Amino acid sequence: MRYLGNKTKLVPFLLETVDRFQETPGVACDPFAGTASVSAALKEKGWQVHAGDLMASSYALQVARVQLDAPPRYPASLLPAAARNGRREIGYHALLEGLAELDDPGGDGSGDLRDGEEPDGGFISEHYSSDETAGRAHGRMYFSPENGRKIDAVRTRIERWTGGTSHSEAAAQLLIATLIEAADRVANTTGVYASFVKTMQPNALRPLELRPIEPTPRREGAGACSAFRGPAARLLESVGPVDLVYLDPPYNGRQYPAYYHIPELLALGWAVPPEIRGKTGLIPDEALRSDWCRKHRAPDALREVLEAADGRHIMFSYNDEGHLDRAAIEEALRERGLPDTYAFHDRPYRRYRSDADGPRRSYLRDDVREHLHYVRCA
Repeated sequence: MRYLGNKTKLVPFLLETVDRFQETPGVACDPFAGTASVSAALKEKGWQVHAGDLMASSYALQVARVQLDAPPRYPASLLPAAARNGRREIGYHALLEGLAELDDPGGDGSGDLRDGEEPDGGFISEHYSSDETAGRAHGRMYFSPENGRKIDAVRTRIERWTGGTSHSEAAAQLLIATLIEAADRVANTTGVYASFVKTMQPNALRPLELRPIEPTPRREGAGACSAFRGPAARLLESVGPVDLVYLDPPYNGRQYPAYYHIPELLALGWAVPPEIRGKTGLIPDEALRSDWCRKHRAPDALREVLEAADGRHIMFSYNDEGHLDRAAIEEALRERGLPDTYAFHDRPYRRYRSDADGPRRSYLRDDVREHLHYVRCA
């Protein structure tokens, strides 16, 4: 998934740094997990990882990539009736093939509606697609009409299952994560959802494809990993002592709920339709706004999370264009840990660009540097 601050390309650098102070995997906490790329990489190396984030969309990706050790099985009732073939259970990969056949906004599939039942309205199709049919001319061109209907169908099918009395939370989150990534591949954006492109891009015209996400297997002897949705300090306090605390907070003023409101909507669902507003169809997000994205509050956010961090080793990943300067972070980490163990590493990488330079904005440079601060606490 295209994501601001995604560390996928920096994973080798981060793991190399971890190996300098602890070659034997232990227990790690990653409370700003985002797309969970670092958490999944640590798990693959044999760490027991407790991942977390404020965003529901991140939580789904954490479950899919970190908490689960293998794909679960699903009730065949998730499939359209005509595709069940008498089966009671079905595997994840086979289920995705069946869900790909759903084609009505109500999520029922051909022949699966009861007599006289009308299909539900499609929330994504109505509010976030280029569908110009009666009552759907909102002008938000995030998805093609066909993909909007398909997204509605799959998400509504998941919602009806999870609304029942018996379902697996982890299995549901894996399906949600799969849909979020599938929708992102056909989203008519430049990488974030703060705006949409005014003409349909080639990727947005391709049909929605539900590609499986393969959970990272757990190494023999490693403890079970977990996913968490909520504030970083709360996760750190609940996890308790760990070997490694990896901190990768937001570094500038871009609030993630506004930049990724549609993945968040897909994660939350619309059983109770949210109030949407503005040209881009934002959903209520005040509870998700981070103090790290407010320059005057970032120093307090740093102190709060360091007070809650109970790790033998603390790694703090930050960008050289962030609200907090290098000296302030170094001072805070030296105060939190053993001052003489403080170390600093950095690595250049290609800037994430959601658009090209233009009259309203130009990037200062194409390359930025990832700052990695380290301190040992015990």
